[in-house]
Amino acid sequence: MNNVTRKSLKLAMGVVLATGMGTAVAEVPEAGQACVACHGETGASTDSHVPNIGGVGSFFLENQFVIYSDGERPCPDEDFADHEAQNHCAIMAAVSEDDVLAIAEYFGEQDYVPFQQDFDAALAEQGQGIHEEQCSRCHTDGGAEVFDDAGILAGQPIPYLIHEFELYKANERWQPETMAEVMDLSEDEMKALANFYASEGLN
Repeated sequence: MNNVTRKSLKLAMGVVLATGMGTAVAEVPEAGQACVACHGETGASTDSHVPNIGGVGSFFLENQFVIYSDGERPCPDEDFADHEAQNHCAIMAAVSEDDVLAIAEYFGEQDYVPFQQDFDAALAEQGQGIHEEQCSRCHTDGGAEVFDDAGILAGQPIPYLIHEFELYKANERWQPETMAEVMDLSEDEMKALANFYASEGLN
């Protein structure tokens, strides 16, 4: 994939596409088998450190795959040393453009299944205020809208969300400038925001 294509994908993050979801691909593409061990056959995670990728949208996933292949997300991620596929950058850099599209289509068009977890109602209420003030412009409907192309946050595992918030705050993974401006969150604010998104996954 050439640099123009990569840059175009990154700049398009957060832009709503006027395309439908289509029919889900029946089987995991061969190149996507490496994803199944951690993310599950349909992208529904059972590990609190692994995000749900099923149903989050094909365009969003394709964008993330490109960001990984460009090394603009931490790789290998030391916090996930126990996971066989911790070096997503190396994995995605070895995948062809056609396979990237096929994997993104397969997982992106599955049904989204919120991670099963408990949350703190008081923290969730605090997090709702943070979301509405700083996040709702791009992550609409409580972070549950797939057509935002900004990633589904509602129903993602709390430990995973907090970890990603920390990476964003440290500027260790690529993010739009508008997001970088609002990610200076305290540890308590991160916990509150993550609990809010966990609560939204039940709606």
